[in-house]
Amino acid sequence: LITFEVKESVEKPKATDFTLERELGQGNFSKVFLATHNSTKEQFAIKVIEKQRIMRLKIRHPNIFNEVNMEKHVLNRLRHPNIIRLYHTYQDATNLYFLMEYTAGGELWDALTLCGKQIGCTELLAKFYAADIVNALEYLASQRIVHRDLKPENMIVSKQDGHLRIVDFGTAKNLEDTTLNGPNFVGTPEYMSPETIDNKPVDTTVDLWALGCIIHQLLTGDTPFQGGSPYLCFLKVQAGTFDLPGFLSQEAKDIIVKLLKPNPAERLGADSFQALKDHPFFMGIDFDRHMQTSPPHPTTEDKFIIESAKQIFGYVWETNNDGPQPQVLVQAMALSHPRKPRLMHVLNRMQILQHPSIYPCFFPTKAIGRCQYASNRLYVGWTHGVQNEWKAPFDFVHVSGPDLGKSAAFKERDGLGGSSWSSELEQFQEMLRSINARDRIPAFVALSGNMTFATPSQRYYTAQLSAFHDSLSILDDKIRLVFVPGDHAMTQPNEYKQDFGDDYYCLWRGGVKCIIVNSSLWLHGLRANDSTLMERYLAQEAWLKKELDHGALCAQVLCIMSHHPLFLHDVNEDTQWIETQDDNNAPTRPWNIPKEARLPLLESFGEAKIHAIFSTNFNRSVHEHFQRHSKKPKHDNDDEDDAPSNDMCDMVVTASFSEKLMYNYIHVKQTGLTIKPIVIEPTPTSSS
Repeated sequence: LITFEVKESVEKPKATDFTLERELGQGNFSKVFLATHNSTKEQFAIKVIEKQRIMRLKIRHPNIFNEVNMEKHVLNRLRHPNIIRLYHTYQDATNLYFLMEYTAGGELWDALTLCGKQIGCTELLAKFYAADIVNALEYLASQRIVHRDLKPENMIVSKQDGHLRIVDFGTAKNLEDTTLNGPNFVGTPEYMSPETIDNKPVDTTVDLWALGCIIHQLLTGDTPFQGGSPYLCFLKVQAGTFDLPGFLSQEAKDIIVKLLKPNPAERLGADSFQALKDHPFFMGIDFDRHMQTSPPHPTTEDKFIIESAKQIFGYVWETNNDGPQPQVLVQAMALSHPRKPRLMHVLNRMQILQHPSIYPCFFPTKAIGRCQYASNRLYVGWTHGVQNEWKAPFDFVHVSGPDLGKSAAFKERDGLGGSSWSSELEQFQEMLRSINARDRIPAFVALSGNMTFATPSQRYYTAQLSAFHDSLSILDDKIRLVFVPGDHAMTQPNEYKQDFGDDYYCLWRGGVKCIIVNSSLWLHGLRANDSTLMERYLAQEAWLKKELDHGALCAQVLCIMSHHPLFLHDVNEDTQWIETQDDNNAPTRPWNIPKEARLPLLESFGEAKIHAIFSTNFNRSVHEHFQRHSKKPKHDNDDEDDAPSNDMCDMVVTASFSEKLMYNYIHVKQTGLTIKPIVIEPTPTSSS
């Protein structure tokens, strides 16, 4: 057959034998075209490598010739249905050509998208694709070849049979013939193993690590170590921590964990690919006959998730919330597990879950939903991956919590939390109306401290919380609520989380990072006799260090929000104690953070070049400037990050309900913050 002569002939073809058609893709130094053989009319994929370009790239990429030759050498010897076939290589005066199998279809990456956003695929389809990869990796291991750059962009989904073809072997490693092997430090950051990042020699187990990353991505739409930059990815990989969404099956979670072992020898499949194939995740897969099977159809549950996500996406972006609310949103609160968290995850990947008309629908009431954006140490929708670039100036408001019931509790002293709260509630509502009336609607309101005086275990807590929730209807739905935990988060953390979300977390808004901390742990953690409390204190400290390092690297403006002030007037001041109104022997409580905890914190904040620290927990408002301290030596270019000039930082304490009814209004620019106190004048109907 003529077809056989084109593919298998020992005589090399010529560039003029083919007509190049549309471009299929491109890499760092090549382009791939669909091409038709002029005589046989057969279609091929031809990789075109411009000689002059690789000569130019050799200056900063000295291994480029080896990569071209490695791909030629490896693909010439590999014969596997899940690996792209190379038929011939040839050249002319200007280009090198790789004549390869043409597989109609797209990258695996494309199969993971919905409405332009990467959401992952169904678990059945993920299992199907993963089985293709396992078969290919087992074959590569038998040939002593390591791919070293496995990722969805290097996998093509065949339109003919639905199976994968692995491509791009330029950075492969030959474990037997090392002539063309490049450096150890190669690959794509989000898929690179710890030993690769450490520039250590690697073997086939690095591809098992990449497989774990890919399975995670197939199931969730995101890689486990995504960090926003190569350096941050490397830090996450070396830390070895990643999240597994709750809606994943136990089998899926288990195989990911067993593939992402920092020790290469402990990875599932390191000793035997049969152990990998026998994992329960692959139940129902016949690896020997896998190429004869077709991709699985979506289940009824899969169809529900996809159709619901499409409807909600259209409701947000196409009708601008003017059309009828999709029925799935009406019933969102009642969705069962794992349907509810899975749909929320997909909407989050599509960047619409955080929308004020969407997220609260998944909670018993809109008010409860507005209070629950802090989750998994992040703020839904306002994360580094989505909000890491400066867009435009914006505003936010800083308010101290209304402490509903405080006055009555001090009078009654019965331990029930205060039986009335009308005066505090009226002032709080007056403040919300004032915020609503601003010419520019703030992006968010940071509510710092206790929203209710009663704790969750006291009689009047539920009623006070309900009154607080009802008041939130005054505030424009577009204004987000950011809660900075007060004392309740230390004494009853589970109840606090149920009502207000995480007790410490970070949020990003247009390149600005706010780190919200549970300052009660600073007060008690250093002296804690309670091992559980000490664990919480140490966990927050470890988390805070990572977030400060990350913010120093990536944020245009970096702020800290804590209920308790680090200090009130001077960084070296003594602890200021709150005067107790009780006659019993209740322990005294400090206004500010004790010096032994304060000074190390100020040092770490100085190293991170914090712009401002916002606090409450005082009987009057304070706005001080202080010099940031750091043990790190100052360099000539240290002031290029737009941090406050002269190493000065703002220390803001907001007392909204003390001497005057007030809040702080903060205007955020790329160069820093403008902080303006707003005093609310009493109205005839206001008790203030």
